[in-house]
Formats: sequence, structure tokens, C-alpha cells
Amino acid sequence: MNEDGEKILQPAAEPSDTGSPTDGASQPDGAAESAPQAKKRRRWPHIVANLMILAGVLLVLYPVSTFAYTWFSQRDLRHKLEQSNPLITSAQANLNSGGFVPIETTTTTIQQNSPGMTLDAAQIAQAAAEAIAQAKLRAFDDAAAAFATTVAGKTGMPIGKIVIPSIGMNVVMIEGTGTGDLREGPGHWPETPFPGEGGNFVVSGHRTTYGAPFFKLNKIKPGDEIDLVLPYGIARYKVTWIKIVLPTEVETVAQRGIEQVSLAACHPIYSASHRIVVQGDLVDFKLLGT
Repeated sequence: MNEDGEKILQPAAEPSDTGSPTDGASQPDGAAESAPQAKKRRRWPHIVANLMILAGVLLVLYPVSTFAYTWFSQRDLRHKLEQSNPLITSAQANLNSGGFVPIETTTTTIQQNSPGMTLDAAQIAQAAAEAIAQAKLRAFDDAAAAFATTVAGKTGMPIGKIVIPSIGMNVVMIEGTGTGDLREGPGHWPETPFPGEGGNFVVSGHRTTYGAPFFKLNKIKPGDEIDLVLPYGIARYKVTWIKIVLPTEVETVAQRGIEQVSLAACHPIYSASHRIVVQGDLVDFKLLGT
């Protein structure tokens, strides 16, 4: 026995691979120590291999577990959103139906005739249509302001859906962009105005984990539609540009006093070195419940 009380076993003599008998042959000095040392040396590759296997399993399980988390979160958020806002479901089912107000009809100006001249029927009809559109735009603005008041400070609250047909995207977005918020779905920057309030509505989301709602953001092209389905209405945008910027280039999502939407995520995938930003201009809208 050694000092630790462990037996040092001597290996039994075995026939050699060449067939030469070795029974009774003397062992060179130190042979008893060399076998455990060789075994220890052989053990390290197995340990490394097992660690690599474990790392591989974790690399697979981590994204899978985050996707599962977001799937259940999205299911609960969708239920809450539709339960509290029943019009959302029917509105999304009728995204391709009529009732939208083109934004250009609310901003064009009628050329008035010279004093003393009478407006013809076409001009009267145009004036009436624009007056109606302007009234709807004001109602859209009022509804947006009222909804913004109910949402203020309620991070994690489901506020609507983002639908992008060109990439098959249909997800519930929430208020807030904290780490915990974005694990459940794309999050609205609280400091940016809601559609209808005359500004740039900015949303951030994950590209590789937690459901990866913005994974295909780079597949969007100018001219594609982005629909925001909100409890008070639907805002439809046309994509104007897609840019790759540095995280510090926040001017790309600045407020310009016009109705826009900006979707932002890390770029490239599995990296946070840059951001991909997709921006669109509002082209038409529809009030819900009117």
C-alpha cells in the first residue's frame, strides 16, 4: 500500500502480440508507475471530448429553450390582446379588405378657382372626400393619443401585432425594450409616438434567440408592406429603405415629423456589432370600431 492506503496493483503478465511468452519475465524498473501515468494521459482527450459534447448540447438546448419560452409568451400575449381588444382578430382577418384611408388624400390641397367662379361637381366631390379623410385622420390621431395614455408606463403590455406578408411575419409586440420585454416579443420604444401621432414608431426585436421575430429582416425589400394592427386601428406602411448602421447611429430612427415605422435588430446574426434598420412611410390607415 502507498501512503494513502491504496493498493498498487501489478498487472499480470500476458502473452505479447508477437506470440512470445512473457510469463515470469522481469519488468523494467518504473513499469508499475508508467501504466497509470499513460492511462492518465489517455484520460484527458476523453474529458475534452465530453466537454465538447456537453458544450454542443448546451449550444443546441439554449436557443431551443429560448424559442420555447417565447412561443408560450406569445401565446399568452396574443390571448390577452385579443381578449381585451376583440376587434383585433377581425381586423387582422380583413387586412386585404377596403375601408383604408390613403394618407395622400389627407394632405393634398385643392386648387381654388378664381374669385367669382363656381366649383364644378368634381371639385365639390374632391373637397368632400378630402374633408372626410381629414376628419378620419384627426380621429386616428385622437385615438392614438388616448391609447398612448393607457399604455404609458406599462412595460410588457401587449399593444398590437406586426404583420409583414413578404417574410411571413405575424407577431405580438409589447411596450418596452428591456431585456425581459424583448424575450417575449418585439418591443416598442416608449419614447417614440404611436401611429397616428405624427412621428416615427420604433420597434426592436431579436434575430437569433427568443423566437427570432426579426430573423428575416434582411429579406425585406423596398416597397414591401408593414401592417401594425393596434387596438384603435391599422397603420399600413411601405418600406422605403433598409440600412446597416453602427449602434451609435441613432439618427437613423430620429423623429422627422412624418408618420413612419422603424424596425431595428442586431446585425449580422449572432453578432451585435451593427444594427439593421428597416424603415417605412405610412401610406394608409383604418380606424377600428367606427
